[in-house]
Amino acid sequence: MSLGGRRWPVAAAVVAGGLFALLLPLPVGEQSRVAHALAGSCHVILFAVLAGVLRAVAPARISGWLIWLGLAVGAGAIECIQPFIGRSAEWADWFYGVAGAACFSFRRPWPAGGSCGRWVMVMLGLLILFPLGWEFSMWRGEDRAFPVLAQPGTFWAGRGWTLHGVKLSVTAEGNFRVTSKTTKNQEGFAYPGLFRGAVVSDWSEGGAFQTAIYWPGTESAVFAVRMDDLPGNPPYAERFQREFAVTQGWNHVKIPAAQWGTASGGRAMNVEAIRQWGLFLVSATEGFDYFLFAPVRLVAPASGAAGGD
Repeated sequence: MSLGGRRWPVAAAVVAGGLFALLLPLPVGEQSRVAHALAGSCHVILFAVLAGVLRAVAPARISGWLIWLGLAVGAGAIECIQPFIGRSAEWADWFYGVAGAACFSFRRPWPAGGSCGRWVMVMLGLLILFPLGWEFSMWRGEDRAFPVLAQPGTFWAGRGWTLHGVKLSVTAEGNFRVTSKTTKNQEGFAYPGLFRGAVVSDWSEGGAFQTAIYWPGTESAVFAVRMDDLPGNPPYAERFQREFAVTQGWNHVKIPAAQWGTASGGRAMNVEAIRQWGLFLVSATEGFDYFLFAPVRLVAPASGAAGGD
């Protein structure tokens, strides 16, 4: 392939189109592990192509470092824009992009003969596969951590969440911090909270669902823990949902398996095929800015109930 004639308009159109493609909605859920892996691989391919196009049309006096730096700045700018269009900034994607760009910023990709060209193509192939391997390693880490369901500080802790009207971070003390996307004076989301897909779906030996919630408000609030064994968004009667009140400070939450083994409508839950679990705010008189929750795990069977200590 040869662009020839230093066709800068064509190159500029290709670069602009490639960067615009990064702003398009993901074809699958943004929190999906598959989405993250595919997005990472696509960033490698896209920026390798963009670097190759620019290197092919650039005069010899243009340094490869200048091409690579320009693409790195462009990739960073795209990541900064994404939160304003409903996407999250993923700096891992930025890394994948600049790594892909490095493959062809310093040499013309066409023709790709010679030992140097072959090694560049091998490196490009490894970079394309790396996001898939990284996501698999995180999936494997979470699988091995079971019956721990969510643990701040682990390399897989930030992946796999579906957020509804909130932002998720980790505190220095090792707890999850859930922050509202709106202020108390704004109309907020109904039932703000978060859900997590179950990497290990067989909870038949799980015992009790356990965590703790820190509520900073002076007025009490009502939270809920939800578990689904059906795909999609099953109706209330077809899922387990336990609501409980919390007061200011830390509130211990423990829900025995004897309770979450039955859906709200009385149907026996398939505890060997749990698809997701969630934690969300049902109501709060004074609204909320944030709340914290501790690591989530299934513990040995014991009596207990959900509620505040």
